[in-house]
Amino acid sequence: MFKYIEFKLKLFIALICIISLASCQGDSKNSNLELNNFIKPEYSFKESSLSCMLVAGSTLNSVERFIPKFIDSYSMMGGETDELYFLFPVIEAQTETQSFELVLRYQEAISPERLNNAFDELSFDNNAACCSSSFSSSSLWVTQQTIYTSPVISEILECEYLDGFNYATMKLVLEQFINALNKNNSPVDILFSQEESSSIKFQWTNIFPSLESREEFVESWQALEISKEIQELLLEQSICQSSQIYRSYKVL
Repeated sequence: MFKYIEFKLKLFIALICIISLASCQGDSKNSNLELNNFIKPEYSFKESSLSCMLVAGSTLNSVERFIPKFIDSYSMMGGETDELYFLFPVIEAQTETQSFELVLRYQEAISPERLNNAFDELSFDNNAACCSSSFSSSSLWVTQQTIYTSPVISEILECEYLDGFNYATMKLVLEQFINALNKNNSPVDILFSQEESSSIKFQWTNIFPSLESREEFVESWQALEISKEIQELLLEQSICQSSQIYRSYKVL
């Protein structure tokens, strides 16, 4: 409870500082200046995705044989810093292989086109039918990235800010969240992705080394008193759909 009050006090002080700055500028329009104008996300990369399904007669082995040829082709086109992930849905601890997501992380605007060209050149459509996802985003790591193994478990939540809230107000909660994770040495990487076509839609991704480590994290986190306080603060600001869990393989 004391930590919750402390957070509310920090939020109140931050808002008072913003109002004071606006008043000093002498412009009445600035009296409604939002915290969002002062706290901006520092994105590290962009993400785009494809939703795919194996075509008739194709198997996961077909895709696996395709990957080495794809890596060689893509590398010749550039994009040395790009990363590509295959995400297979996990349902009741079983991995679904008929459908999957492709997620490209990149910094150069030409990278999605480069990916499509590589797929066309190698006739990836003989293996899977893919369509562009509506989600294209700018992303940043909320926590320091510590999990570099492959595959990993990716738990993805699609969320929306409630009226009056944004990344700036969310960041104040995230700071408390990160402090709690660090104190408990929680084995999780967290990725925040802001949808480019909407200012209110964002994606939250928890990354774990395994399904077992995810279960252990959930149990240990829910046992902490501060977890309930942080959950209340997050629910005040946003609403999320049920999470989707994937087994994620890095191929680039």
